[in-house]
Amino acid sequence: AVAQVAEPILGAGMNLQIPVLLLHLLGGIVGYWLPKLTGFGEVKSRTMAIETSMKSSAFGFLLAKLHFGDYIARVPSAVSVVWMALTGSLLAVVWRYIPVKEDE
Repeated sequence: AVAQVAEPILGAGMNLQIPVLLLHLLGGIVGYWLPKLTGFGEVKSRTMAIETSMKSSAFGFLLAKLHFGDYIARVPSAVSVVWMALTGSLLAVVWRYIPVKEDE
């Protein structure tokens, strides 16, 4: 899917990459701290952070493909698919090595 819009992605550069990356990072941060602040434990907060940072961009790509004829409409979702996978996977790997206290 990403290869279909490779040229516009490369043309957009960091003006597209940074906002999409921030979207997934902020999703992970809010997905962790909101549950933490509302009384959820560490494991559930981590799980929600990973899930929130990995909201499906592939669905956005499919919707753009079905409802907009122009390939350019698919570009943000195509970029988001990559950052979604990277941020969610990174959170999972980092937290794997940070032990959870037994009382949480």
